[in-house]
Amino acid sequence: MKPYRIERLEKELMRIANNALTSKSNDPRLNLVTITEVNVSPDMQSAKFYFSVLEDDLDVDQWIVILTKASGFFKKEIAAAKIMRRIPDIRFAFDDTGERVREVEAVLDKIKR
Repeated sequence: MKPYRIERLEKELMRIANNALTSKSNDPRLNLVTITEVNVSPDMQSAKFYFSVLEDDLDVDQWIVILTKASGFFKKEIAAAKIMRRIPDIRFAFDDTGERVREVEAVLDKIKR
C-alpha cells in the first residue's frame, strides 16, 4: 500500500499535467493527449505518466517521443506549482485500458449472440 503522501502527490501531478496539456501547451498535438495515471517512485525521484490519445493518427512510439520531448515543459509546470523540492524524472507509457475494454466488450457481445 502506498503512503498517503505519494497518493496525493500522484493526483496533484496528474492535475498539473492535464491542466498544462489543455491550457498552456503551444503544440496542438498535445491537446489530443490525456494523462490517465501517474505513478511516483517511493523515493520521489522518478514518475511514470500514463497517457491516452483521442485520435490514433500516430503510433504509440511516436507519441512517446513527442511527450518525451515535452518533458521539460511538464517539469517547468511542476516546478512552478512548488509542490516538490526536486522535480522527478518523467517517463511516459501508453495506457491501453480503452483498447482492452473494447476487446472484452467484443468477446462479451460474441458470447451474448
